[in-house]
Amino acid sequence: MLQFFMPKQPIFFELFQQLDECLKEIVALFREFVESSDNPDHYFQKAKEIEHRGDAIAHEIIDRLNRAFITPLDREDIYLLAQEIDDIIDLIEDVIQNIGLYGIKEKKEILVDFSKLFVSASEDLSKMICCLPKQKDGSYFEKLIIDIHGLEDKGDILFQKGLQQLFEKEPNPVAVIKWKDILEGLEEVMDKYQEVGDIIRGIIVKFS
Repeated sequence: MLQFFMPKQPIFFELFQQLDECLKEIVALFREFVESSDNPDHYFQKAKEIEHRGDAIAHEIIDRLNRAFITPLDREDIYLLAQEIDDIIDLIEDVIQNIGLYGIKEKKEILVDFSKLFVSASEDLSKMICCLPKQKDGSYFEKLIIDIHGLEDKGDILFQKGLQQLFEKEPNPVAVIKWKDILEGLEEVMDKYQEVGDIIRGIIVKFS
């Protein structure tokens, strides 16, 4: 059913898949970064490179959208999907850079916990992006969207637990401010994954 209503404009789906590849790449980089004690400058530079590529792809999507006469999805949905996926890339890059900016040497276990959520959410999102132009019904998407919502809930729990431990155990007020900012960035990433899932849910509803 979904395929029937979609005009032939594969370039948008190809660009979304390229943007998704950037997201998976920076998620993998973040996972490696929080588990590594090696040269951090490598991760800061690599994160910036991925973020720039993501921005370029998002800009190309919007530029093509402005020039296209017929689009495979509503223009607003294409715009929002590109912006929100790019925002996730930007937010993860911000967290990596802030860890360096704040001079944080000891990487708390909560960073690893969040990195696992990022990996799982990215896997779900990647499956949806891949199947968006060809899936015949919404049940496949709905399962993945529900899973992302569950991961976002886990992120909220991690955030609250992290704040509680921070306020109870960290005696240095400057360190509290730094870590609170990082935790808020991590939580915002999970919120964005949920928002992207909801955008895709809206797309599927329109064409099912």
